[in-house]
Amino acid sequence: MSKALKLMSAALTLVFLGIPALNAQNGFDLNGKTAAGIGTAGTQKGFPQIFSHKPEANGTKDWTVMVFMNAKNDLAESHLLGMVGKWAEKDLGEMQKVGTTAKVNVVVDIGIKGKGAKRLLVGKKGLIGASDKVISTDPKADMGDYRRAIDFIKTAKAKYPAKKYMFILWNHGLGWIDPVMEAAPSGTGAGAKGISFDDETRNYIRTVQLGEIFRQAGYVDVFMQNACLQQMGEVAYEVKDGAGLIVGSEETMLAQGFDYVKLLNFMNGNTAFSNEQLSDFLMNWYRAFYAEGIPVGPIHVPATGMGATLSTLRPAALNQLPGYLDAFAGAVMRNNETAAVKAAIANVIRFTSLDPKNDKKKQLSFYSDLYDYARIVGGNAGSPDTKQAAQDLMGFIKNGLVMRSVGIGGDTENGYDYTKVGGLAINTTLKLKKIPDQLAGIFETRYADLSLSKDSQWDEFITWTDSVWQAE
Repeated sequence: MSKALKLMSAALTLVFLGIPALNAQNGFDLNGKTAAGIGTAGTQKGFPQIFSHKPEANGTKDWTVMVFMNAKNDLAESHLLGMVGKWAEKDLGEMQKVGTTAKVNVVVDIGIKGKGAKRLLVGKKGLIGASDKVISTDPKADMGDYRRAIDFIKTAKAKYPAKKYMFILWNHGLGWIDPVMEAAPSGTGAGAKGISFDDETRNYIRTVQLGEIFRQAGYVDVFMQNACLQQMGEVAYEVKDGAGLIVGSEETMLAQGFDYVKLLNFMNGNTAFSNEQLSDFLMNWYRAFYAEGIPVGPIHVPATGMGATLSTLRPAALNQLPGYLDAFAGAVMRNNETAAVKAAIANVIRFTSLDPKNDKKKQLSFYSDLYDYARIVGGNAGSPDTKQAAQDLMGFIKNGLVMRSVGIGGDTENGYDYTKVGGLAINTTLKLKKIPDQLAGIFETRYADLSLSKDSQWDEFITWTDSVWQAE
């Protein structure tokens, strides 16, 4: 979860993180790809599918909620509108207002900067404090190690079995980008941020490691990312086989994070809720949160002018994403839709820049809304073939992949209306045409090495759109 633009007294100033390595592979040929021939992907490449999708038949409770809360960074304490916020303590306090019940276990692995980490079965707070049960303590815990997350999930499942499981990853997020930490002045702070950063160990969970968490720890029914910029194709595709529902935001999220009092009360009120019911609850809560204003101490600060998104994805549908991407990319390239691509690069809804404080025009924003990108390309395409491929991709996003989506406000500086987002971001060609030397070679993970790149031609397509844009 990132500090919000404009409302944070110390806005993020990220180092240039570089351009993904997008070298076209030999044999790039999408001429035969059509939407009618789209199947599933993911079984022939990457890791073997060894997930266990079966819930615990003998679970003693209906749900176990597992929160991996990494505040070994500036989320332990930072400023919002001039007021100090201890965001991890705030969210833990919210959980303690409900606590573990006869229906729902609440288990937290919480790391605090300067204090190590501890695992808790969260109890309900009474007059003399919360009745948390300490499972373990670790003064030298590395909250940036994906293996700790694996061990946490395994431990929670073993100690507090349930019919269904929810896993919440709580920290900063930067989408698929894995920065080379040697090039960053500090872990999160004002230097760089990523997924579950531990400033003390300078470690973090890489994008491909997210999928490995579920491969080793097993299936969860709901995977929620209480972090910025994580609801994108490249990230979701890594975890698609490990969860029954994926919850996240295409944009930045406020440091307040989810409302855990309302979430736990919702779960306890009807533990047999469907994915659709949970999705509706989350979308309605998000709308209300921004409509009421941002709670800062005893007051609510109006959130007008801010842009925010939240969506839920059907993981099984992600198997079809490579086929739709390839059909779309193939039609665009086959029909040489250079004008349509240029219109999309210039006007597509983009999310937070790598340098949000100084880059108001989002020249350094890699992440775009995929639905909006296809809409602009289709609307400007000359070929009926391309228009149909764009419509097919949009229909898949709206009716197949995204269960629920909400967009709030927008970006007035660039004329972006977030009510038009589709709920899934993807990597695209930068608006910036002359790339600074500082942007070369700073990614730890090459874009071409992500599972979605291996299972689709989207990385090669970006190479082509890069050439179209930069040749102008």
